[in-house]
Amino acid sequence: MDNSMNNVSSLLNKLCKGLSSNPDGAYEMALSYLSSTNDKTSSPLDEKLLCQKIHSRLATISSRDADKFNESFAKLKNTFVLKQRVAVLSLLLELADGAQQSDSTHQLFPVPNLNIANSAVAFSGTTTSSKSTMGSLSWDRNTPKQQNSNPSIPSNNSNMALALQTCDRSNEHTCVRDAVLAATGVKARTNCSWPRPIQILYSRIAHLGFLHDRLKEFIDPASGVMPQGLMGEGLVAAVRDELTEYYRSVALLQSQVCESDGGGGTLRRVCVWAQDPLHRLTWLANITHAAQHKKGGELASCVHRFVNHGDERVAALARRLLTALTYPLLLMLTRWLLHGEIDDPFNEFFIESRSGVPIDRMWHDKYRVRDWMVPSFMCREQAAQILATGKSVVFMREACADLPDQAGEADSTPDHAHHLQHLLAAHTRNGVSSEEESDGAGWWEAGGLREGVGLAHAAAAARLLAALTTHHHLLDHLAAHRRYLLLAQGDFVHHLMTLLQEELNKPATSLYVHNLTCTLEAAVRATNAQFEPPHVLARLHVNLYPNCDGREDSGWDVFALQYRVDGPLGTLFPATCAARYRALFTQLWRVKRIEYALHDAWRDHAILHKRLKGMPEVWGLMRRVSCLRAEALRLCGALQEASCVGAEPAWAELLAAAAARAHLDRLLRLHHRALDRHSIHAMIHHTTQELQSYLGNVLNETLALRSFEQTLHAGINAELERRERYEVLKAERADRGEYAITTADEALDKEKRKIFHQFLASRKADLNVWARTYRGHVTTLILKLALHQEVSLQTLAFRLDYSDFYKRGDAKLHEPLTYQHKRLSEIGLHLAKSKLIDHSKKK
Repeated sequence: MDNSMNNVSSLLNKLCKGLSSNPDGAYEMALSYLSSTNDKTSSPLDEKLLCQKIHSRLATISSRDADKFNESFAKLKNTFVLKQRVAVLSLLLELADGAQQSDSTHQLFPVPNLNIANSAVAFSGTTTSSKSTMGSLSWDRNTPKQQNSNPSIPSNNSNMALALQTCDRSNEHTCVRDAVLAATGVKARTNCSWPRPIQILYSRIAHLGFLHDRLKEFIDPASGVMPQGLMGEGLVAAVRDELTEYYRSVALLQSQVCESDGGGGTLRRVCVWAQDPLHRLTWLANITHAAQHKKGGELASCVHRFVNHGDERVAALARRLLTALTYPLLLMLTRWLLHGEIDDPFNEFFIESRSGVPIDRMWHDKYRVRDWMVPSFMCREQAAQILATGKSVVFMREACADLPDQAGEADSTPDHAHHLQHLLAAHTRNGVSSEEESDGAGWWEAGGLREGVGLAHAAAAARLLAALTTHHHLLDHLAAHRRYLLLAQGDFVHHLMTLLQEELNKPATSLYVHNLTCTLEAAVRATNAQFEPPHVLARLHVNLYPNCDGREDSGWDVFALQYRVDGPLGTLFPATCAARYRALFTQLWRVKRIEYALHDAWRDHAILHKRLKGMPEVWGLMRRVSCLRAEALRLCGALQEASCVGAEPAWAELLAAAAARAHLDRLLRLHHRALDRHSIHAMIHHTTQELQSYLGNVLNETLALRSFEQTLHAGINAELERRERYEVLKAERADRGEYAITTADEALDKEKRKIFHQFLASRKADLNVWARTYRGHVTTLILKLALHQEVSLQTLAFRLDYSDFYKRGDAKLHEPLTYQHKRLSEIGLHLAKSKLIDHSKKK
């Protein structure tokens, strides 16, 4: 007998292990079913209903299984092997329900169990009787034993107590039933004759109905508070799942209340059961109230605030809701990172796409991040990475036309795609609560997302820069911009200026682009520019930009070199960038032209100086002009050197980043930074607008010195030619035996010399005025440079006056805000701090 019982127990345990994920609980439930259920007390109707349930369950899976069950059950009825058919079928159905429930969802609300004890709280008309009967009155079969155990109580009092218990039992059952109905929002009329403790318990349970109604209103489309969009639908679906689980728990409670007419279904036990649902529904109502009229990333941020709550239950609830509502965001994010597409019909994604943007401005203007839509669990840097990754994919597809040699690389699934697809598969396989049940982290806080985004950003940036550097020669074009538009190719610039000098001295209206283009090609063939790749030389052109101020400009004022880029490189060199290069070329070309003119003046001076041995009256003036020219030349050289040296680190960093294939946004930032450094040192930046006017005055005065020298040299040459003709005339007369000079010739010569001396005197006076004006402008420029906030410009002021020449001539340069005084102040402050530290150490 014992062996047979052991065999039955082992077989039953084996059955529970095969059908249920919780074999211990299933085994206990099986024992309770088989020991308490008897087919003799069950009706054929129960067996028929049970068969219908099993048949309908199997029919949803497979009609073949349902037919097979009908056939097997018909055979089972005709045999006497199994006596407790209803109990066994009920057990199998319960095990199937338990397995399906464990696979689909976890328990959100507690399962009520009101029959754990047989004590009850009875109603009483007075407080003393209620206290005395609390825990002693019961609705089970032990009540007569308690009544008969006290023989001192009269029989009429016993009958009265029985009647009172029967009445209280009926009122208690009615109150519990109404409370359960009130928990689902069904309004019932409250009996005012109930004692206040009972009314308090009832109101606590009825508060569940109020919270239930608020949640029902939130998920009702007609209420006007339901969130819109796919993410809003995800939140509504999660709340609806919560309510479904709540209904299930209330249904179990109601069934136990109905079955416990003589048991323990008391109001106090219902109130104890209601504590967990009350806590969960309260915070669920708080979350939904905060989420009203929000959508997209703003809705996710609103729910994410509750994830950091100190109560673990609230944090787990918010985590479950957030994981459910952000699943559409995960889909949109994956599609954007992998394919560069935005599928956002309700404007919930934090990346916005704008239409009507040209291809050269696609990277800059077509896509942007909506800051108010970025979820709070995602930092701004991560949002910028996501934006750049999708833009890189779109740029490769549209601007670069997804080059053929990159197709093989695109066919193989990259690592970041595996990470993102793993997140999608995990979310889809395990359902809404998968992240909570597995490792306690949602997809939005998992390391896989951050790693996937980082890998996607690195892969997309490397692939894009590989295409730009390999097939579109990005490094060559960056270097060409610097060499030819920023005048870094010295031999080419000097030779071009030499060839163009005669042509550019003409009025701007008489110039033609095709003539200047031929001169440009000649300059390229004669210098090291001829070794540039063909794709660089083909983009170098001449352009004329007429000024609109109404002045009669010369060719120097309108001439400019232009480097034309198109295709994907238009993103790195857009129209705004081309305008900045044009402004820089104009400023640098002007300084270079002045320097070239001063060198040309020095060459003329050196040639003329050999002929001035017989004209000592001009030696002093020529020496003075030479010194002032050298002064102006040193200033122009300092300006050009400062412009090149100041921007050299920025250009070196840009070229190194391009060679290392950094992401395109970093290249754009470095490119703009290099142009900013050039603009600052060329004094055409928006922060140096005041300096630009002072520098313009200095350059205009320098050009005036060149005009002065041309006039002076022309007058001296005319006087030299006159004196040479006069000497030749004297020699010819002497050879003929005539008088060398006559009185008229001598008077004319004296008159000419007097006019020439007057010319020299006026030139000296003009030179003195020019020197004072020039040095005044230079002094003002040095002072403004010294007071500027840019340290490199302060250093330039120090280099322009390194010998204190201008400082000795103007007291304004003695102000304590100049660079020299700042440097001395910093040295003195450093020494004072060192002495203070040494003094404190000695103490």
